[in-house]
Amino acid sequence: MLLNNFIGMLNFLLTHVFNGLLYVISLIPQYLMHSLKIFEKNIPYLLPFLLMFYRGLADFTVLFIGILFIYRSYKNSDWLWVKEPWFKISLFFVFYLLSVNVFISIDSKDSFFYAITFIRWPIFAAALAYWLFKQENSIKKFLLGVLVVVAFFVFDVWYQFFQGEDIFGYAKYSTTRLTGPLRNNPVVGIFITKYLYILLTSVIIFNKFSNNSSKIFTALFLFFIGFVTVLITGERMSFILFTSSILIISLAMPTQIKSKLLIIFGFFIILTAITLMIGSYFPLVSERALDSSLDKILHFSNSDYGQVFRAGYLTWLGNPMLGGGLHQFNVLYPSYDSTAWAGMLHPHNHPLSLLAETGVVGLLLFYTLIFNIVKNSLAPMVNKKKWFSAALCFNLLYLCFFPFMTHFSFQHNWMNATNWLIVGLVLAISKRHDG
Repeated sequence: MLLNNFIGMLNFLLTHVFNGLLYVISLIPQYLMHSLKIFEKNIPYLLPFLLMFYRGLADFTVLFIGILFIYRSYKNSDWLWVKEPWFKISLFFVFYLLSVNVFISIDSKDSFFYAITFIRWPIFAAALAYWLFKQENSIKKFLLGVLVVVAFFVFDVWYQFFQGEDIFGYAKYSTTRLTGPLRNNPVVGIFITKYLYILLTSVIIFNKFSNNSSKIFTALFLFFIGFVTVLITGERMSFILFTSSILIISLAMPTQIKSKLLIIFGFFIILTAITLMIGSYFPLVSERALDSSLDKILHFSNSDYGQVFRAGYLTWLGNPMLGGGLHQFNVLYPSYDSTAWAGMLHPHNHPLSLLAETGVVGLLLFYTLIFNIVKNSLAPMVNKKKWFSAALCFNLLYLCFFPFMTHFSFQHNWMNATNWLIVGLVLAISKRHDG
């Protein structure tokens, strides 16, 4: 009888435990969806912090958001984003890498890894455009986060410029290169450039900038802050990009043509005067940003960038149509350019990198993807003659994908996180104008 009672109690306990587990499991999807809503509500504030300070954290953030987005799409049976033309092209690019490029690579496993993980970038952009930035209020939260981080970066750079180290005690990278809060990474200038122009989209998002005057003076203020800050960082390409972006956006400023010309002309005179003033007090800044940049352009073929570009070009000629394998440039180039120095990791230019590693086919596929993103995102604004909005969005994409400039590695996860963040933001702004 005791045995029967024990078996009965055990059966009772197991039944209720099993039913309890089933109940808990049934709650998991509801809990996850509730957690997703909390995440969706607060993550826009944090994105600038997560993507700008640490390389590993940026990559983890991109991957985590991508996984959550796929789960959400599955639970809601919402896969419309997969049917977008630009996303289809990105899938075709990855398919080419996996089905062709991997098999001709000198290190197939390495190329396979970088090919399959490329898809996280377009998924991240889609997650922003079709989920996290879907509501205008979410974009506003994100821009507030950008304001805080950019203001801190600018302050920290100037503190380091005058004190020799930033507020965390990080020393300058060299006498002419600054790092700000990024320790030994002299890339703070490109981050300030991209995120300050992201911040400038506030003038088309927030209702406080409803009149043209407020838009113009906000733009000029940010131009001024960014120009002098990027100038002292010692990053030549960032300075060129920032300055050229001023011109792109100025041409589309919403004001009468006569006053527009006067404003632009007067502003450029002020910037020129400030540049000369900084150069007279801090000649190393002027020498780095202006003199050495001009010298590299005039003697490009003999410069360090000229040597790297030459190595990329000669490596491409080794297999012009299909390339030598994604992420293989550092192994490939010594076989094609005996004059190049050792230790080159990449050609410092996306088109050359794509040509050398993926061939003409890979280059055409990737820039077809970029062209489609530019075309589809700007079309709603152009159709409605929202020229200033179109210029702001075009400029952001220009900062990321303009082919005729020096780039970080094509596989650089830290920079790609910001580049594809910009793609997602531009697509979200475009959908707002299309609605």
